[in-house]
Amino acid sequence: MIRSMAILLAGGLAAACATPLPLCRCPESVARPFEPEPKPEPKLEPTPAPTPESLALEPLMKSIVQIKVKVGERVKGGQLEQSFEYGTGFFVNERGRILTSAHVLAVLDDPRNLTVLHQGRALQARILRVDRDSDLAVLLVDAGETVPLVLARRQVKLGERVIAVGFPFVDVFLDSAPAVSVGHVAGAGRDIDYDGRKVEDLLLTDAFVADGCSGGPLLNESGEVIGVLRFNLSRKGTWLGLSFAQPIGSYAQKKGESR
Repeated sequence: MIRSMAILLAGGLAAACATPLPLCRCPESVARPFEPEPKPEPKLEPTPAPTPESLALEPLMKSIVQIKVKVGERVKGGQLEQSFEYGTGFFVNERGRILTSAHVLAVLDDPRNLTVLHQGRALQARILRVDRDSDLAVLLVDAGETVPLVLARRQVKLGERVIAVGFPFVDVFLDSAPAVSVGHVAGAGRDIDYDGRKVEDLLLTDAFVADGCSGGPLLNESGEVIGVLRFNLSRKGTWLGLSFAQPIGSYAQKKGESR
């Protein structure tokens, strides 16, 4: 019986070996070359509004000029000494028209003593008009094509950030580059008593305005002129943290006073 079982097993094994096995078919995906998964599209963030830190100020500086007024001269030790008063101004059109503060010209007794300094050039200036009520003056120089600043049209907002530009402390700095000061609009439409005279409708800012900055622009965050710098608030030579500017709307509204 054992022998018969062995024969049966041998016969069964032979039959199994005789039966062909099915071929192994690999999935098609294995045979394809490797393809990386697509990366998600980058998320586009909105461009932030300009701020005094991000605003490109360098292009605006070519619109700023320094006003130089000779106020006297004398001979000392065989040398001619001249004294000057300084202010700031800025171009308001492409043909050399400059806006500044009228009080910068208050000590001028001869038009030949008025000079505009712009990017290394000394230009003879002509006075077009002066308005003492708004403390604004318009000058004209032959400087070729000039780059004007944009005058703001929207209403000033309390607390908005501003930039004051001017030429402070000319007796300290050895170069002729303007300086900037960042602050906020601290008030609008303010009236003050200035040396016994009522001055109306002023902008108030905590941006620093030093001697030599009078007539310079007060810019908003978009680089537009919202005011013309006039003076700072001080007591006994100490700045009290506030400065004043004439609203730029006065330039469009006032006709000016001939001189």
